[in-house]
Amino acid sequence: MTNTAYDVVAARLRDEILSGKQSPGEQLPSEREMCEHFSVSRITLRHALRLLAEEGLVQRRHGSGNFVAPNPTRRIPVMIDYTGSMRDHAPQLRRKLLRSGWQAVGQAQAAALQIAPETEVLCAERADTLKGQAVAWDRAAIVRPFAEKLEAADLAQVDFLERWMRRSRFRIISCEQMIEAVSATAEMARQLRMRAGRPVLRSTEIYFAETNLPAGVFVSCYHPQQMCIRSQFNWERVKK
Repeated sequence: MTNTAYDVVAARLRDEILSGKQSPGEQLPSEREMCEHFSVSRITLRHALRLLAEEGLVQRRHGSGNFVAPNPTRRIPVMIDYTGSMRDHAPQLRRKLLRSGWQAVGQAQAAALQIAPETEVLCAERADTLKGQAVAWDRAAIVRPFAEKLEAADLAQVDFLERWMRRSRFRIISCEQMIEAVSATAEMARQLRMRAGRPVLRSTEIYFAETNLPAGVFVSCYHPQQMCIRSQFNWERVKK
């Protein structure tokens, strides 16, 4: 992913906060001073500050300015749009395809994909790292009509969903997501480089095509010290 101007500003401020150069609770310089310091526009600066606020590193106090959070510990906020979240908060993220191939699905995956058990689907296992730290690991099962044109290089992309739709010439119209906290199995612990039995965030997403049939199911495990789940609800939109 390409770093934008606000990525660069956010990265520099993030490093200063996490390194202790900016103390917890300390007020940051004014927006005008920071714009001059980083040679960026106010729009770019505010975008960078918004990203850091979403990560729990910066707090905005109306009428007072921007402050370092009292307990600044960075966690990457993840929404259903994983690619967008990583593009904004972790453009240096790297994805590795661990394995892929056609396999018969079990009962649980068959039910999620609305197909008969033992039907062959394209299965893939991938690991995401940020600066050498394991942050996520997932398993995907994609039904044949939406998988036949996919190659290993496609599965290894962080922006996989966008590439998947282009390659298979379809459009995702909806996604069902379930998030739960589970105890790390031995495999989860190995992939996320943590102790077995520790809490892990597990997200199961089922993507539906225009036919309203499932195209694929993805089970992702997130390291709880590196990731957090974030959502937003617009009350005004409901009122209209």
